[in-house]
Amino acid sequence: MIADIAGKFKYFLMTDLSEPLVSTETFTVMGLKVRTTNKPGEADKIIPSIYSDFYKLDLPKKLEVIRRFDPLFAVYFNYEKDETGAYDFLLGYAVKEDEATLEGLEKITFSPQNGRYFAIHPGAPEEVVPKFWAEIWNHPEIPKIRSFQVDWEEYSEAGIRVFLSSR
Repeated sequence: MIADIAGKFKYFLMTDLSEPLVSTETFTVMGLKVRTTNKPGEADKIIPSIYSDFYKLDLPKKLEVIRRFDPLFAVYFNYEKDETGAYDFLLGYAVKEDEATLEGLEKITFSPQNGRYFAIHPGAPEEVVPKFWAEIWNHPEIPKIRSFQVDWEEYSEAGIRVFLSSR
């Protein structure tokens, strides 16, 4: 089923890098958090402002010594119901669970998740990531596999990949 779904994404997923159902480890992310929705004028304005604040506050440098590994995580969680309801968004880096929370930041520990990774074709993140999510929301098969527990984007030198929690 997932191979059929992944094969239908023509522009934003590199299907040869899609992975099968995986189970993740527990991990903790420290960063900036906000509650938002996907209604026009909300997440499309709020989330870019979180990215802007993240870099204005020089958080990559401030978190450099305590982060566990390199990807920048953009985590979506505490879903009210699905992509049409409210959810929390956390932008930050993985840290040790017992790491002291830096002032002005939040630290959230995420339990193991079952899900699938999708790699996004190269391009400017501000362009390709919203297009990826639009495809996800508009694809008729995706709601059948998503659990709306915890989803995230990973930004690294290797590119951008998205984890969708699955049933």
